[in-house]
Amino acid sequence: MPESAFTTFVSTWIHRGLLVITVIAIAACATNSPDTTGPSRAELDAMSDTAIATLVETTPELEELLNQSPGYAVVKMTITKIPVVGTGAGYGVVVNQRTNTRSYIRVSQFEIGGGMGAEKFKVLIVFTDEKLVDRAARGTWHYEAGAEAVAGSDAAQASTATLDKGKGYKAFKITEGGVCVRVTVRVAQAKPYLAD
Repeated sequence: MPESAFTTFVSTWIHRGLLVITVIAIAACATNSPDTTGPSRAELDAMSDTAIATLVETTPELEELLNQSPGYAVVKMTITKIPVVGTGAGYGVVVNQRTNTRSYIRVSQFEIGGGMGAEKFKVLIVFTDEKLVDRAARGTWHYEAGAEAVAGSDAAQASTATLDKGKGYKAFKITEGGVCVRVTVRVAQAKPYLAD
């Protein structure tokens, strides 16, 4: 490899490494202590009930899936994306149907990549693996890469999308509003919120 090609190669990987370290450092700044400055339990429970009712209307088979699952999570998110970085935050509830308990979570998201826009949505995650219900309730990290284009309107005109991950859960998304186009790498962290 000629010296200039080698220098370019090393420089590129150094920049990528610094970018990865920066993303990890920013994400690690979030504490694992419970937060108490967002919505109340009653507000999160009502949001969850409304989201599920909306999704059951448009996806009737969801009711049976929910009845058979060990648990589910419903999270309301807001995402803002500028050309290179994006951030998002949301709150939600994790319901363990085997133990009849509810845990409340705060979700933080950080994105690196191309795109621009803003989006509000709710996501219902129906778990088929009980271990994932427990992990979600305790707080967990999620990494994802992908591309998407979103155009939504008011909640009354909510659209739904089903994502079958084949990884112990099935996710349903209700777009509430916004326009967003992005090609990104996402890092999301869920952590306890309103812990007893």
